[in-house]
Amino acid sequence: MNEQKFSKRAIWMAVNSEHGDRLVEIAREHVRLAKELTTNQIADLDDGTTYNVRGIIGARIEQLRAERNAIIQQYEEEDTYGDSSNGS
Repeated sequence: MNEQKFSKRAIWMAVNSEHGDRLVEIAREHVRLAKELTTNQIADLDDGTTYNVRGIIGARIEQLRAERNAIIQQYEEEDTYGDSSNGS
């Protein structure tokens, strides 16, 4: 897992932009999926199914991370290049 590091400013700008609601949705879904991975909901399934479900959940979490990173990266670049065309 390669965790991207962003400046606090870029995160703040992204959350307070038109992308803010989507970032909140991503965070909520990520937490819900992570909880599923740690609860007995999956453990009650047979081994093959458990592995498959865990893989599907893990893949979805990775998709959410990628989407989140892509959104925040826009503001990291804006911060780096001093572009204030986004109303900041």
